[in-house]
Amino acid sequence: MTHSLEPHKIVIDLGNSRAKAAIFCRNELTALHTIEEPTPEKLRALNLDRHNLKAGIISSVAGDPGSYMAVFPDLPWIELNASTPIPIKNNYQTPETLGKDRLAGVVAAHLLMPGLDLLIIDAGTALTFDQISRAGIYSGGSISPGMSMRFKALHTFTNRLPLLNSSEIDYLTGRNTQESILSGVINGIRAEIDGIIDEYRVSWPEISVILTGGDAYYFEKILKNNIFAFPNLVLTGLKLILDYNFEK
Repeated sequence: MTHSLEPHKIVIDLGNSRAKAAIFCRNELTALHTIEEPTPEKLRALNLDRHNLKAGIISSVAGDPGSYMAVFPDLPWIELNASTPIPIKNNYQTPETLGKDRLAGVVAAHLLMPGLDLLIIDAGTALTFDQISRAGIYSGGSISPGMSMRFKALHTFTNRLPLLNSSEIDYLTGRNTQESILSGVINGIRAEIDGIIDEYRVSWPEISVILTGGDAYYFEKILKNNIFAFPNLVLTGLKLILDYNFEK
């Protein structure tokens, strides 16, 4: 079924070296574009105004979001920041320093799985854990290095260890240096995730766990704890924040 005549919304997640531009129709993600080394010109080249765009939201940690919003000058925009109205209670002590991806993730989790205590784990550049109560109260979480950061740290801060990329493994004991690095990083993250989940379940025995992020694929099948995998949680959260504000 085509959605070409229905109103669409655009979501832009602008990072340091990569951006994602997503198109939603109602609650369906209908198009997703990844832009390496993003510029407004590269966004314009995607010709996304061919969709019947109704509104947009942008989350930016780098660059000038205004120059990206200007690609669609007639579109009503929301630029996500610490003062943007959101459908949860944010008790983070420094909301101005809270990562916008973390905020969008907890919003999405709470609205998609209402009535549950939730732990959201984002395995991306950083490995983040965020907890939101069933009442929609967000207090915070934790941040540690992600997979690629750990590989780079081992290479950068030693003299002879090679720089490796992520890979699926099925062993604990590495039989050579490459296998040892892979085991240390991947099994270390797996143990960290399972350990943090266990710690949260001491206080919230019925807490449900959502796993997202670019590296989630490597862990969703090897964790001992049951989790819900949600690959586009942050983009969905941004869209839900847009809905919340656009419909106010």
